[in-house]
Parts: sequence; structure tokens; C-alpha cells
Amino acid sequence: MALTTRIDAELLQTYPGLRHLTRIERAQYLQERATDWWSRALTDAVDRKWNAVGQARTRAGRGPAVTGRDLRIADEQRLRRCLKRRYGWNTFPEEPPCSLYEQSAELAGDLRELARILVTRWQLDGREMGQPERDHLVAEALDALGWPHRRSALDVASAFLDDYPWMWRGPFTAAMARHDDALDDESCPRCEKHRDGQAPHRVYIAHYRLLKLYKVGVTTLSSDRRLKTHRATGAQIVDTYTTNDYREALAVEAAVLKAVEPWRTRNELVPGGGEVWTDNAVLIRLAAFVERGMK
Repeated sequence: MALTTRIDAELLQTYPGLRHLTRIERAQYLQERATDWWSRALTDAVDRKWNAVGQARTRAGRGPAVTGRDLRIADEQRLRRCLKRRYGWNTFPEEPPCSLYEQSAELAGDLRELARILVTRWQLDGREMGQPERDHLVAEALDALGWPHRRSALDVASAFLDDYPWMWRGPFTAAMARHDDALDDESCPRCEKHRDGQAPHRVYIAHYRLLKLYKVGVTTLSSDRRLKTHRATGAQIVDTYTTNDYREALAVEAAVLKAVEPWRTRNELVPGGGEVWTDNAVLIRLAAFVERGMK
């Protein structure tokens, strides 16, 4: 039977810190409260304890400061939301909301800022992406700058890198040619909204301490979204291992699940709850596990 995570409105009014508990923490709180239902003093103690947990989270804020790659990803997402909200445009590869010569100064400025972020991500975060995604960033940045109708787009993009245009004309042209081919065969991961199997990936192990569970999963190296989902639901990421591509990551994940088969279980409170096992098993250190042949 599924655990309920709904807290009574009267309790929330008395103990507002309970509003800030994660879903797993709410389930644990309600379970403890149900266990001590026969004693008002004990249930009050449980209420106060978990209220303090929620208040501590409020004081600590929403998490660590966003810097580096995370900040660049956040800037890119913010600009895309801005373009959609202001102009009803879902960005490349959709056609822009108006022609190059009909753009307002505001739209042109937003597009230039998007191009700057994309070129910066191509330069600084490219090692964490596959070739198709890197090519997409170049193609979208130059499209935002008006290429091919505006031939100065290459110069502007090069200026974002603080370099001379002739240094980047070859790499940018080659990236656009590859991206055109990817559009033709519908293999661009961003345009088609699918996983880039060629990109570096990482296998991770999350520990749900309150549930006494470990969880193994796979995510792209260029995004922390999946890891943040686990942290938001009360987990700690205890180990990661970087692979060359998606297929290799899946092989490591499958080997881990095979190794912990005697301790496997399921839990609907965990995202991807079919890939979990009880934490009374010895924690597998992924690097050592791979080195010894995944046995």
C-alpha cells in the first residue's frame, strides 16, 4: 500500500515548517506520527522535530549559489523562456517571429544575448557534450545573429570569444555543415529533443538515507537536472562515474544492478524507483567496480 504524503491543513498552520519538507521527509514524518498516535506528548515531539527540519531548510535557502556551468545553463534557459513569453517563439529550429529586417531593437538584443550564451557554452562546456549538440549550439547562435543573410554574424560570434574571425570561420562553417546533415537525417539531439548518445554520460548512485535505499541511474554529463531531482527529494549523491557515451553508461548501470540483485526492491517515492536496493548492502564504488571488470 502506498504511503500517503498529505499533511493535515491544521498541522501545517500550527507547524509551518512542515510545508518545506520533501516528499520523502513528509512520508517519514507521517509514518513516525502514526507509530506514536497513542501519546499526545510523543506526536507533539514528532511535530516539533520535523517542523525544525523544515525551518532549517528555509533558513539555508534553496541550495548552493549557482556558478560556472550551472549559471550558463540557467542563463540559456532564462533567455529561451524570455523569447517564448515575449514573442511566442520556441527558438531554433522554428522560424523566427519576423524577418531579419523587421526585428525590433528589443528582439535583436535578446537574440544577440542568446547567441553570446550559446557560443560561450560551446567554448567552455563543449567537452561535456557530443559533437551533434556542439554543432547545434554554433548553428543556433549564428542563426540568431542573422546568418546567412547577415554575413557579419561570423565576426560577431568570434568577438564573443575575444578572437579574430579568421580563426573560427573554418570550425564554425564545418559545424554548420554537419548540423545541416543532422537536420536532414533528423539526428540532432536538440532539434529532435532526444538524448545525444555520443555525448559523455555519468553513472551515479544516490543514497536515500530516510528510506534506507541506494539508487543507480544514468544522466548526461552536460546536465545536472536529474541529480537535482534526487537531491530535491531528499537524496545525497554519493558516487559518480563518467563514461564516453550513453551505451557505456547503460552497461555500467546494468552491471551494478546485477551485482546488487539480492538486495533489489522497489519504492514509488524514489524517481526511477525500480532501480533501487537496500542500503544494508555494501556501497559499490563505481570506479573500482569498473576497474575490476564490473564483477
